[in-house]
Amino acid sequence: MRWIYPLTLSALWLAGGSCRGLALESEPLSRPGIERAQFVTDVTAVVPGEPFTIGLRLDPLPGHHTYWRGPGIVGVATRLDWTLPEGFRSGGLIWPPPGRVLMAGIAANGYKGSVLLLTEITPPAAIPNGEVVIAARASWMSCAVSCNPGIADLTLKIPVAKAGETPPRDEAIARAFSQVRESAPKPAPQAWAFLPRLAAPDRIELTATIPGLEVREAKTIQVFCNDLQVDSDEPPVVEILDATKGVVRLSLSRPEFAPKSPRALSGVLHCPAGWPGIGSSYVEFSAPWSEAPDPE
Repeated sequence: MRWIYPLTLSALWLAGGSCRGLALESEPLSRPGIERAQFVTDVTAVVPGEPFTIGLRLDPLPGHHTYWRGPGIVGVATRLDWTLPEGFRSGGLIWPPPGRVLMAGIAANGYKGSVLLLTEITPPAAIPNGEVVIAARASWMSCAVSCNPGIADLTLKIPVAKAGETPPRDEAIARAFSQVRESAPKPAPQAWAFLPRLAAPDRIELTATIPGLEVREAKTIQVFCNDLQVDSDEPPVVEILDATKGVVRLSLSRPEFAPKSPRALSGVLHCPAGWPGIGSSYVEFSAPWSEAPDPE
C-alpha cells in the first residue's frame, strides 16, 4: 500500500521540531504514545471575514499509530472540540486518506506516522484590534501493542490584521496544507453507482459500477467504512459481475455490534493502482440503504 502523507512534513519540522519561517504554532505537548501534539497555521494575522486554516499535527512515537474518522472495530477517531471567539465558526476536519494499522494483530483504519488534520476557521466580518485566541481540546488514541488515550488543550494566539493590511503567509506550511487537501479523497463521479444489500446478518454485499475499472485492479479494492457497519479486520471479497461495464460486488463482513438502522453505507474506497479517470487511488462513496439493516 502507498501511504499518503504531506510530503513536506519532515522538511517543515526540523531542528527540534519547530516550524521555521512565519508560521504560528502552539506549545508542543507530548503524551503517552505521542511525541508531539501541536497546532500550526500558515497565517500571520487574521483578516476579518477571510477563512484561514488550523492544522493539528500529531507525531506518534515509533511503532505507534493514530486513527482515522472511521477507526474500524478497534481504536478511537481523533477529535477536536473548539473554543472560539464570538462570531468565529469552525468547519469539519479534513482527513488525509487512511491506511491499514494493526492493534494487537487486529486491522483498523488510521495513520502509521505523523499526520496533519486540517480545520477551516471562518472569522466574522468585524473583529476588534489586538489578537484572537483560538483554542480546542484535542483527543485521540495512540496504539501499538497497547493503547494510550490522549487529551491536550491547544491554544493559538493570532494577531488581527490592521485595516487594508495583507499579512504574509508561511509558504512552507501553506504547501503542506495544500497537499493534505489534495490528498483528501474526493466524492465518486456521478457516473459511478453503488448499491448495498444485507445478504446475511453478518455480511453486506456492495455492488459497485465503476466505468473503466480493470479486472486485475478490482481484486485489490479496500474499503474504509465511516462507521462500524464493516469489520475492518476482514478484507472484502471481490467478485467481477460485468468486466466490460466495471461492475463488481464486494462482500463485506458486518460485525454484530454494527449500528442499527443506518441511512447509508459510506466511507472511502482504495484502489492502489488508481481509480480510472480521477487521478487518485482514493474516492469517497455513499450508498443509501433501500431497506436499512436491523430496523428498530
